[in-house]
Amino acid sequence: MPKAKKVIEQYSSDEDSSGVSDAEMSYSSEGSDDSQKLEEQQSDFSEDNDSDDEESGGGKDAKAEKIRQQLASVPFSQLIRIQQQMGTSKFNQSMGLKERTGTRRKVRQELKQRAGLGGGRSEEDSDAESDSDDSAPETVSTKAGAGKKRDLHRDNRKKPAVMSSKRPVSRFRQVVDIAKPQTRDPRFDNLSGHFNENLYEKSYGFLDKQREEEIESLKTQMQKIKNRDPHEAQRIQTVVSSMQSQMAAQKQKKHMQELKRTHRKKELEAVKQGKTPYFLKKSELKGLEVAEKFTKLKGEAKLDSYLEKRRKRNATKDHRRMPYRRREE
Repeated sequence: MPKAKKVIEQYSSDEDSSGVSDAEMSYSSEGSDDSQKLEEQQSDFSEDNDSDDEESGGGKDAKAEKIRQQLASVPFSQLIRIQQQMGTSKFNQSMGLKERTGTRRKVRQELKQRAGLGGGRSEEDSDAESDSDDSAPETVSTKAGAGKKRDLHRDNRKKPAVMSSKRPVSRFRQVVDIAKPQTRDPRFDNLSGHFNENLYEKSYGFLDKQREEEIESLKTQMQKIKNRDPHEAQRIQTVVSSMQSQMAAQKQKKHMQELKRTHRKKELEAVKQGKTPYFLKKSELKGLEVAEKFTKLKGEAKLDSYLEKRRKRNATKDHRRMPYRRREE
């Protein structure tokens, strides 16, 4: 307690202005003994303050340690009052907190260097370099793998790190480059040549017949096991439907190609006669296909049934898109 009052008397010009009285700051039962101790420690403290300017390095550390020992028995509430009167910076300096913080920083930096994460520089040195010159060159060491390090250099802290070109070449280098084998797909490689669809149809036209025979065999097998194994019959039916849809799409594609060939022949004859060639649009080609299909159905007397099915299908689409009426509540 006398130490706390001693510190307050030194850094405060007026005790009454601080709002702290002797009664509030006394915690001993004997007032006369405390006042005598207070005077003795005040003289000691003033002598310590006079000798602070002459001490250096280790002397300052000893002084700070002595002050901390003197204030060890002071209540925490009184220390807060002292800090408020002295100021945070002066209080920390007298208590030696800055030196302790710097010591902890050095310890952390040393541990980082031992772990290989510090890059050989302390935080204080890096801060000093950044304050003095941002354009100073900097060397950064990073881990390239297990036990390996890369030395990266950058001329400025704001520039990316680059590898030095003066780094020695490894002895175990590959002098002659070996061509790496690369796989290629002949379907999409230009080295395989241009795909001739007409030639493909002529060369592999027998596949369509084999596909039709396979569909017929699957249908026969499905009829045999329909009652014994319904799940297998359903699976076969799915396969047959998929194959039939593929064949139908292929037939339609062939029919469209045939229409294109027919139109191209007509245009070639017109060009020979001195006329300007006309190129069909996709919509016009689709119209020719529908007209030809209607003509074929009309000759087979199936046009009415086809139109009826098409009308029902379109009505179903329109009904699906139509919003439902809200229920009356």
